[in-house]
Amino acid sequence: MLYKGLQLDPFQEEAIHAIDRNHSVLVTAPTGAGKTVLAEYAIEKCMEMDRRVIYTAPIKALSNQKYRDFYGVYGDRVGIVTGDVVLNQSAQVLLMTTEIFRNTIFDDITRLEDVEYVIFDEIHYINDIERGTVWEESIIFAPQNIKFVCLSATIPNIAQFAEWMRTVREVEINVIEELERPVPLEHHLYLEGYGIGNLEALQQIQESIIYDRDDFHDIDEDSDNLDEGETLEDRLRDYLIQEDLIAYIQHQHKFPCLYFCFSRKVCEQNAAHYATQNFLTSEQRKEILRLFDLLCTQYNIRNERNIQAFRRLVSKGIAYHHAGMLPTLKEVVERLFTSGLIQLLFTTETFAVGINMPACTVVFESLEKYDGVNFRYLKAREYHQMSGRAGRRGIDPVGYVYARIFPKFAHFESVKRILSGKIEPIESQFNLSYSSILNLYEKYGGDIYDVCTQSLSNFQNLGRVDKTEAQIQHTSATLKKLSEPTCIHDGVDGFDQVGSYNHLQDQIIEQRRHLKTERRALKRKGGKRKHRKALRQNFIRAERRLQHIASTKNENLCHNCKQFKSCDQSYRKIIQAENRIEKLQNRKALLESYQRKQIASRLKILKELGYTDTSGLLGRGQMASQIYGYEVQVTQLFFKGYFEKLSEDELNVLAMAIVCEDKKDWGYYRKLEDKKIKRLLRTVDKEIEAIRILEEKYQVDPVTPKLVTKLSAAMLAWSQGCEFETLPQYVNLADGDFVRAFRLVIDLLRQVRRAAVGHDALLDKVDRCLDKINRDVIDAERQLRAGQEAL
Repeated sequence: MLYKGLQLDPFQEEAIHAIDRNHSVLVTAPTGAGKTVLAEYAIEKCMEMDRRVIYTAPIKALSNQKYRDFYGVYGDRVGIVTGDVVLNQSAQVLLMTTEIFRNTIFDDITRLEDVEYVIFDEIHYINDIERGTVWEESIIFAPQNIKFVCLSATIPNIAQFAEWMRTVREVEINVIEELERPVPLEHHLYLEGYGIGNLEALQQIQESIIYDRDDFHDIDEDSDNLDEGETLEDRLRDYLIQEDLIAYIQHQHKFPCLYFCFSRKVCEQNAAHYATQNFLTSEQRKEILRLFDLLCTQYNIRNERNIQAFRRLVSKGIAYHHAGMLPTLKEVVERLFTSGLIQLLFTTETFAVGINMPACTVVFESLEKYDGVNFRYLKAREYHQMSGRAGRRGIDPVGYVYARIFPKFAHFESVKRILSGKIEPIESQFNLSYSSILNLYEKYGGDIYDVCTQSLSNFQNLGRVDKTEAQIQHTSATLKKLSEPTCIHDGVDGFDQVGSYNHLQDQIIEQRRHLKTERRALKRKGGKRKHRKALRQNFIRAERRLQHIASTKNENLCHNCKQFKSCDQSYRKIIQAENRIEKLQNRKALLESYQRKQIASRLKILKELGYTDTSGLLGRGQMASQIYGYEVQVTQLFFKGYFEKLSEDELNVLAMAIVCEDKKDWGYYRKLEDKKIKRLLRTVDKEIEAIRILEEKYQVDPVTPKLVTKLSAAMLAWSQGCEFETLPQYVNLADGDFVRAFRLVIDLLRQVRRAAVGHDALLDKVDRCLDKINRDVIDAERQLRAGQEAL
């Protein structure tokens, strides 16, 4: 089958035939296999039907890229809605983040009446611990007339996932799996100090390191494994390539290379390290500088700080890409990489999410990363997601993947698991927010619990419940077969007798521990006579108690009984089985009730705060139901009059304190000097603390975050009109972090504006707040329009 002049692969044909039958499809295929073709086909089918189609993406960068791609093909029939961009939202082809789609379902479901298909790109994000619930809610609560095109590189438990979707959707769902990569991958280890090898080489090197630690430097010449005079390291060095990895990749003509680092700082340090080298010809250098200057002009960032230093890097065919950069500069890098002129790109793992930027080679700086809490090894899913960027279809016969390893410190089994282990299955992260609960409570009332049994979480838990029940039955059957201890004395219950004897033994052990403590206290020097007298009395009482227990034990029929050992074994087997049954029953009860308890706890909090009653949503509940993220904080402050009485600058600072994400090490930041705003933030902090106390009372997880005021001085300065390049005077933050933080405030204020309809004075104030913030590089719509012009 041909589509747009291309011969389709069998999995693509199968998916397209399913779409032609108006079915939903769940497609897994390796990165670069051509999943985007299926999205394009669904889009064009909807256009022919004069129906609308929504394309959702997990991150804004992917939404923006797809918007540019589709706009280049379909023009004004394409629109985009994200938290900080709204362009042509009534378009036939609408791109949005998954959060916006979920919010649309709850806000005004009638806006989806003419939608035929929703495309979920990177559907495995349903596994994301923080945001996965959004995908789950979208699948459950979307109108039943909507069909889905779900795309992912891999879902190990795809059969279970598809079966769940079939239970909540009325439309037939076709499952299509493509396992073969269009460009095969070669996976290698770069073993620091040795060169390029594999798992076997790593294992042998680690064994040699153990020998060295034990001073086994001289290996027997007659060894069965080594030649005369040869050490294990000598043999390893004979076949391991000892060369700088990047130099090796260049000499092997394996550029362009995506080099994944798990730190922004390391990205920039690596780029600086290789900046002494040149990976471009003179003609390529001229062309990349021409493109760089042109793009910087179109995005209006030629005068931003660090641009000239970045230009010098680019002239060598080197760049870096991470979240700390200006979003516009990241787009410039992406355009340059697409041109094929960037040969070596150092990037963080966000570059692996959906963005269509394949390379010949992928390098991992390490297989360990800091996840915000601890350093840990990558999950197999993370490794395969990133390594999948290697190998360009139609260009490279093979894609190459290299992971840098320090043999002395590497954990062999962890490295082996990442490279050759199974990819982790998708697990539900269903965890309804206050806003989602309010919307569902308004629609379903007390039936909200039944509705939420449709979740993937409940579906997976049912399987776990069945498994646990089977374990209970098996252990119960085993328990019935066990023989109780039989006492040689008539009329004595052997089980009870052994239990009593063991209990006395446990008491003796505990009492001896207590006596030891009392003896140590008595031996300490010093103290008043009265106090030492009390200590002696305590010691005497403890000693008498021990003697009494020992005497009782000696009188027990089990004492010195020749059959005790046999009876005790029988007794312990029974106790062990009973304890296991109890543990399994508790686990089963938790699996069956956890989700219901979490919803019930949040409903109790909402009722106590005055958001709901038996009739449905009250005024506060109506407002909170229209805000997604920080809904309770905003609603509480709105109804207490804070928003009405604050100035624009004060409201902007307050909004920033609400959305600002805390981190361990802020480095330098300037404290807020405005006394009035400082008093305001202290007062608001108490309001939010009251919410947190309620959440702790009802054991809700996670709890509402505290105010974070580290960016307050910077926000006040920006709201009052300072230049972007002066912001680092207020806090040690990267350009991209400033942009993200300010855009979060914009998103929140826009939600407040939508929720506060009828409060005209406040709406005007919010508009003025937005005008003060949404300017210069913060303006996401300006960035997107500049991207259109650069097409």
